Amino acid sequence: MVKLLLAGLAGDSGCQVAMLALHETLLDIISANELVFAPTLIDAKEIPEGVDVAIVEGGIRDDHEEHIIREIREKSGVLIALGACACFGGIPGLANLRCGDDLMNMVYADHKGTIKGTIPRHLEITAEQRALHQYVKVDFIIPGCPPEVTDIAHVITSLLSGQAPQLSRTQVCDDCPRERLGEYSTVLKRIHEEVPDPDRCLLEQGFLCVGPATRGGCGAPCPKAGNICEGCRGPCEEVSDQGLAMMDALTALSSQIADDFTLQRYTGMFHRFSYADSKISRLARRDK
Repeated sequence: MVKLLLAGLAGDSGCQVAMLALHETLLDIISANELVFAPTLIDAKEIPEGVDVAIVEGGIRDDHEEHIIREIREKSGVLIALGACACFGGIPGLANLRCGDDLMNMVYADHKGTIKGTIPRHLEITAEQRALHQYVKVDFIIPGCPPEVTDIAHVITSLLSGQAPQLSRTQVCDDCPRERLGEYSTVLKRIHEEVPDPDRCLLEQGFLCVGPATRGGCGAPCPKAGNICEGCRGPCEEVSDQGLAMMDALTALSSQIADDFTLQRYTGMFHRFSYADSKISRLARRDK
């Protein structure tokens, strides 16, 4: 019987909720093993010793969360990062574009409806939002926002059966049925400004679809529904930086992007879910 832990850090518990979509598979896993810590499911106050498999969602943004992930790592045999925030920093990682103290002032001291100058100091925030692997060793990841149920089931059931799980090594474009003609628009467009051709590749039409730089295996539900891929599954297996790979893919649009490029302007598109774990983020950190 395997001892399981399910915990959430700086996230919204959406990835833990996604696990409920396992339905009967989740019941089989819980009934055949021991769930020893899972605040969303059971009343457990302390992280026990001897956890076999720990599944953790959310990134790190304060000293308490840093302490928790270090304790979980110390007490667990295998650590799985669940969701984009845990794997790459997620959308909260875009806050790293600004100083942490500036953000605290903006949210608490200088925002309408707050008492000016009053900033809660119950916890000390870290300098930046970070992914789990930037603090401790992560053994496996389940990317996505939220993760695909099939990936959750594959990783957990593989580990419980003694096998090493393998995620897709493709890109989202491999799952996308839209036709690619090799002819690119030279004008950047936003999805709400123009109705795209339902059959053509969105990137070729000038919409910033991040599919070429994003790990596949999800079935490309966003492009199939007429929306761009925003990159929630993080970089492809062979890609070290999702945003830089996306910039490289935009050869036909590079001249227009270069005219008004700023980090703040395009990071939310190229590194929407992975800025905290990007090479550009590390370079920016050195300049501070």
